[in-house]
Amino acid sequence: MSYGLTQEEIAVSELQVGMYVSQLDRPWLETPYLVEGLLVRSQADIDELARYCSRVWIDREKSVPEALARTPVRPGSTVRTDPATSRTEAARFRGVTVYRDRHPVEQELPAAREAGTVAGRVLEQIRDGLERSPGVRIELAREASEALRESIERNPDALMLLARLRDSGDVLYDHSLKVSVHLLALGRHLGLSRAELSILGLGGLLMDIGKMRLPDELLGRGGRLSPDQRRELRRHVEYGEAILQQSHGIPEGVYEIVAQHHEREDGRGYPRGLVANQINAFARMAAIADSYEEMLAGGGPVMTPHEALMELREGARWGLNSALVDQFTHCVGLFPVGSLVELDNGEVAIVLSHRRAQRFMPRVMRILDPSHTPYPDPLELDLADRDPESEGARRQIRCGLPAGAYGIDPARYYL
Repeated sequence: MSYGLTQEEIAVSELQVGMYVSQLDRPWLETPYLVEGLLVRSQADIDELARYCSRVWIDREKSVPEALARTPVRPGSTVRTDPATSRTEAARFRGVTVYRDRHPVEQELPAAREAGTVAGRVLEQIRDGLERSPGVRIELAREASEALRESIERNPDALMLLARLRDSGDVLYDHSLKVSVHLLALGRHLGLSRAELSILGLGGLLMDIGKMRLPDELLGRGGRLSPDQRRELRRHVEYGEAILQQSHGIPEGVYEIVAQHHEREDGRGYPRGLVANQINAFARMAAIADSYEEMLAGGGPVMTPHEALMELREGARWGLNSALVDQFTHCVGLFPVGSLVELDNGEVAIVLSHRRAQRFMPRVMRILDPSHTPYPDPLELDLADRDPESEGARRQIRCGLPAGAYGIDPARYYL
C-alpha cells in the first residue's frame, strides 16, 4: 500500500483520540509543532489543533484501529498524495535543488569518516601555514569542504552522527567540523545549490579561523570570562577577517560568514551591530549552527541536543532568525542522530538515522534494556515499525539524555 493512499482529509472537529495527523491545512512551520505528524492522545490535543487549522489529513495506517472504527472511510473522501512527493514537486517548481538520500547511513559511514579525517588534517595544515604566512591556502580548505559536501549530499545523517560523536581533544577543530557539517545539512534541507553548499561548508570550516590567533588559554574555557577576556575572545572575528583579506580566492559568502556569524537580528551582536536584513543569509545560518554547537560543547550547563534546540527557539525571540531556527530544528530533528534517548519502556538507545518528514520516529540502536543493563549485542529498531516484543505496539521516545548518561560512550560503536 502506498503512503499516499492512507491519507484522508477530515475536519478537526471530526478528530478522535488515537488518530494520527499527518498534514494540516497550513504549513507545520506556521504552528508551534516542532515536527511533522501528531498522534492525538487527548481532547486537549484536538482543542489545540483547532486553534491553528480547521482541516487535517489523518494517516489511517498509523492511527489506532479503534479510533478509525468510529469514523470509517467516507465515499468520495479526499485522498492526499505523499507529502514528501508534494514537497519535492513544489521545490522543483520553485527552482531549488532536490536531494534524495543515495546511500543508507551504514554505507555512507566509511566515506563520512574519511571526509572528517581530511577536514581535520586540512585544519592542522592551515594552522601550520598561518605560522609561516598570514593567509590561507584556499585549495586546502576547498579539499576538505568538498569532501564534506559530497558526503552530506549522499546522506547527511552519517556525517552528523560522526560529528556528534567526535572528540579529538582539540576544541577548535571539533567545533569547526561540527558547524560545517550542520551548515551543509541545513543548506541541503533548504534545497540550496551545490555551489551554495560549497560556500556554506567552507564558511563553517573557516568561521572561527581567527581563534587561531588567540592565546590557547582562551580556547575551550568553561565558566565565566572576565571583561578583558571576553573582549579578547570577540576579536577572533577581526582576526579572521584579516586572515581572509590576505588570502586569495575566498568567496564573498565565506567572508560574510566569518565577518557576521556573531551579528544578531536585534542589533545586539558584534562586531558591527548589524540588524535583520543587513546580515548575510549564510551568516544567519552560521549563527544558528554555531550557537547550537556552543550549547553542546560543555562550556556551560550540560545540555541534551533536544534542550539545545529548545534554547535556540528561545533565542529566536531576540537574536536568531526564527524561520531559520525552525528549519534547523526540522533539519536535525528533535533527537538528532548520535544523541542518547530513553524509550517509553525504559530502554536506552542511540539515534541512528531519521526519516526526513517524520523525525520523531527515527531508527535507533538499543544499548541498555529496561533495567538499564547493557545488551550483549546492540539491537536496532525502527520506531516507525511495530515492535514484536511489545505485542505489536510502536516504541516511542520518552526523553533525550545528556552525553555520557549511564556511562555510555556512543563513539565506541562507530569510531
